[in-house]
Amino acid sequence: MNIKEKRIQLKQERIMNYFIEATEEIIQKEGVEGVTIRNVANLAGYTSATLYNYFDNLSHLIFLANMHYLEEYNNSLVDCIADCKNSIEIYMSVCKCFSIHAYEKPEIFELLFFSHGDEKFEKYTKQYYELYPEVNEHEGPEFLDKMFHINNLYSRSYTMLENCVKDGYMEKCSARTFNDICLRFNKTILEDVKIGVLDKEKALSMTIKYYYQLFGFYLKPEYKHLLEDYYTKLIKKNS
Repeated sequence: MNIKEKRIQLKQERIMNYFIEATEEIIQKEGVEGVTIRNVANLAGYTSATLYNYFDNLSHLIFLANMHYLEEYNNSLVDCIADCKNSIEIYMSVCKCFSIHAYEKPEIFELLFFSHGDEKFEKYTKQYYELYPEVNEHEGPEFLDKMFHINNLYSRSYTMLENCVKDGYMEKCSARTFNDICLRFNKTILEDVKIGVLDKEKALSMTIKYYYQLFGFYLKPEYKHLLEDYYTKLIKKNS
């Protein structure tokens, strides 16, 4: 990249940052529903037409403005798996951590994970880390680092189950089916929390119960006791 191209890129990134920061400010004050093309453009100091030169649509801009919530979740994962004894416990702990963060901000996590096709999620996430490369630095186990750098939602979730397959706890075909089912019921429960059908405590309890029941079904019989030990410990901790 020559000097002229570098200057053009820096200018584009600077203008995108103005729009993203304006969107973040509006979300903090009024929530996601308060974001419009006009008020973002006005706050950023540009026209609405300029915004469309840098973003596909309003959802694209809102996605980038909310990515720091994903980083909060990513940064909490190292601590959440610190006391895990095996890949089964790691999987369950990560799923619990995700659910806690998601049900705290259901509108945001629905937007980040379920409002776009995988190709959009991948494109927008990659773009975010290009704009803010400093936030893409995490410490922790190798598998977490791998997960952080995967932008496809299905693959990101499946990364954790790969360790269960490698450790012999479940078959590869079972892991893929289990992964698909979990993403589907997660989406449904998250939607119920968002619209107020479920409160976040009940939703979390329901989610962990479903993970436990489904995981137990797909694990090899001789390893189900590892899941039962984890679930029993979790129940005692929360009682």
